[in-house]
Amino acid sequence: MLLNNHEAVVAFRRSTGPSSDSSRWTYFRADQAEATEIPGPDGGSGNFLQALVNHTDPNGYSLISVRYPPNTKVPRHSHDTAQIVVVLEGELRQGSRRLTTGCGYYTPANAAYVVSTGGEGAHVLEFRHNPMTFSTDWQQ
Repeated sequence: MLLNNHEAVVAFRRSTGPSSDSSRWTYFRADQAEATEIPGPDGGSGNFLQALVNHTDPNGYSLISVRYPPNTKVPRHSHDTAQIVVVLEGELRQGSRRLTTGCGYYTPANAAYVVSTGGEGAHVLEFRHNPMTFSTDWQQ
């Protein structure tokens, strides 16, 4: 499964989840947060996102839970903000690196990468010091 419908993903991400302000306490329950399917090239992608923290102010943060089905490939892309990703379940691959439960990585802003999942799929948390309005640049 190839996720490459980036316009739909960006529009979706900007309108998803509970909005709040970074000057206030923000609480969430991952087991009760709405999971929404991320748009894919032909409609549903099978990738599910939960927006756990979605600050709307420029100094805000975002925390996103993403579930990828087995054998998913997210093409080469970069974001205009840095991120920290932690694998909660399953396996992610970046080139020759295999990341399993408890592993993670930091990606600097504008650093391009490709992610794919193994046969079990993956569940990850993505943390950014930026609202969910960050951009994604898809590369050929």
